[in-house]
Amino acid sequence: MRVTTLVLKNLSRRKGRSIFSSIGLILATAVIVSVFTITRSMEVQISDEIEKYGPNIIVTPKAESISVPYGSVVIGDVTIPESSVYKIYAIPNKQNIRVVSPKLYGQVQYGNNSILIVGIIPEMEIELKKWWNVSGSLPQNDSNEAIAGSAVKSSLGLTIGSTIQVKNISLTIVGFLMEMGSIDDYSIFLPLRTAQKLLNLTDRVSIIEVGALCRNCPVEVISQQIMDTIPGVKATPIKQAVETRMKTVEQTASFSLLLASIILIVGCASVMNTMLTSIHERMREIGIFMALGADNSHLYKMFLLESAILGLISGLIGTIVGLFLSIILGSTLIKVTINPADAPIYTIPLAIILSVSVCLIASLYPAWRATKIDPVKALRSV
Repeated sequence: MRVTTLVLKNLSRRKGRSIFSSIGLILATAVIVSVFTITRSMEVQISDEIEKYGPNIIVTPKAESISVPYGSVVIGDVTIPESSVYKIYAIPNKQNIRVVSPKLYGQVQYGNNSILIVGIIPEMEIELKKWWNVSGSLPQNDSNEAIAGSAVKSSLGLTIGSTIQVKNISLTIVGFLMEMGSIDDYSIFLPLRTAQKLLNLTDRVSIIEVGALCRNCPVEVISQQIMDTIPGVKATPIKQAVETRMKTVEQTASFSLLLASIILIVGCASVMNTMLTSIHERMREIGIFMALGADNSHLYKMFLLESAILGLISGLIGTIVGLFLSIILGSTLIKVTINPADAPIYTIPLAIILSVSVCLIASLYPAWRATKIDPVKALRSV
């Protein structure tokens, strides 16, 4: 109890120096907490927004011949059964499947133009492609309605309500896609059943695009499960965009943690220097303490307890500063909404334990130096 009283009195007597020596620890703890919080929030937002990239698994038939390019894949002359769509919902990782959108492609002649026909299930396609901006309405299932890409609209001079005769089917244009800068601009989208009739491919699809939930989503495993369930298809995971963004987040976090480590070392040196200075200033106090019967264990206890309290206070202040810092930096510099609740649960105790540990390590040498003081010489030097 006496040691504790001495420690608390010493800290209260040397408030300014204690605060100065703990600035490095506070900054290091704040950086660590803010890095973990910002990184985790960015990962959560990337995962939540990943559906905006569209499909992350493309299921295509295994084919040697190729003919029709579409987006980032090339479609073969063969098709796959439409029943394969329902088999995807039976794979072991079916809980990770967000949406499945089958498509049937075919090129048809319309006057002097060659048009790419795309058969879709409208509600599935719009769920998969969040970026689609449709003026008008989506075609109804099993109807002869269609929506046209921007290039088709301008080339054919179409308006909403226009009809075009493709083979033996009259299609009514009910909407248009805003310009995408992709193959969608040169396509006409109509219900899957109508496209199957038009192309004489009943119950067949060209590809199946799968949107999988991607927070800790094993897309490679899901792709393999699809191929195991559906013979004769190739399931290709598409995750380059996700990996690029995640890698950038990881590199930024690594650099920030390196910076925090440097600050932590500086803070450790500052605490050690403060403790050494404290020994010289408290020479008489230490001499009296030892003359009254205190041994080395009492001195170690006194200095280590003082360091632990200093580290605990620094850790708590640094944690609070770090949380506020992450919110401010997230909204002003990187334009990301930071939610402290997204931070890993271990972040705060880890930061505090780290701060206390650094202080304890920094006080070991000064405590050892204190045990080597001769109480007689200490009292005479005053």
